[in-house]
Amino acid sequence: MIKNFDKNAQDILDRLTKELEDDTPRKDAQKRRKDGEVNLHDGHRERLRERFAENLDFNGFSEHEVLELMLFYALPRVDTNELSHTLVNNFGGLFGVLNAPLTELSAVSGLGRKSALFIKLIMRMCVEYNISLQHGINVNNYEKLCSYVRYQFSYEKEECAKLFCVDKGGDLSVPFEIGRGLAHKTHIDLRKTMLVITNTGVQSIVVAHNHISGLPEPSKEDIVITRRLRQMIEPIGVTLLDHLVVTDSGIVSMRERGMMDI
Repeated sequence: MIKNFDKNAQDILDRLTKELEDDTPRKDAQKRRKDGEVNLHDGHRERLRERFAENLDFNGFSEHEVLELMLFYALPRVDTNELSHTLVNNFGGLFGVLNAPLTELSAVSGLGRKSALFIKLIMRMCVEYNISLQHGINVNNYEKLCSYVRYQFSYEKEECAKLFCVDKGGDLSVPFEIGRGLAHKTHIDLRKTMLVITNTGVQSIVVAHNHISGLPEPSKEDIVITRRLRQMIEPIGVTLLDHLVVTDSGIVSMRERGMMDI
C-alpha cells in the first residue's frame, strides 16, 4: 500500500516536473516579449525627454506629445502615447485636458484618479506661476518683463498681438489680445486696440507680438503698424512705451532698435 502510494506520488512529481520544463520556453518567450515592449517604450520615452531637454521648451511638439511626456512621470509603466491621444480627442486639446473637471479626467480608461490629480496639480502650478509673474512686473525690470511677455506667448501656434496696460508705477497688467493672424503673419486690430485703451483708461501701453518663424527681426509691416499705432494714440494722451517681437530664442525691443520714431 505504502509502496503503491510512493509510486503514485513519484508519477505525479515526474508529470509536474515535465510540465514545468515544457512551460519554461514559453515563459521565457513571454518574458522576452514583455522586456522587448518595455525597452521599446523606454527608448521612445528617452527620445522624447531628450527632445525637450535640448531647449527646455515644447517647440515642435504636438499637443499629445506634451501630454505624453507629462504622463511619463505619473504612469511610468504604461504606454502613454495612446492615452494622450485619447485625452486630446476627448477634451479637444491640451487646454481642454488641463481645464477638465477631475471627475471627468478620472473616468478616462487607463488614467485613473491619481494621474488625473497629477494633471490638475500641473495645471494649478501653471496658474500659480502666472500669478507670481504678475506681481512686480515692471517696465523698468527688462529681464523680468521679457520673461513675463514670453510666457504669455508660450503656447501660441500662430502669430498674434497682445497689449499690456502699464499703470503709473510702471507695472504691467494681464494682456489683452488685439490681433491674430495666420501661421506666419500677424494683424493688429487698431479698432480693438482703441477699445481696450478707452475701457481701461490707461495712459501707457506695451505691445508685443510673436514670430512663429523664429526670426526675431521686426519686419517692415511691424514698423509701419507701430508708427500708425503711435500716431493714433498719442493725440489722446496715451504713450506706446515699446513694441516687443517674441520668438522662442528671445525678444527684440523695437524701441531699443530705434524703430518706433514717427
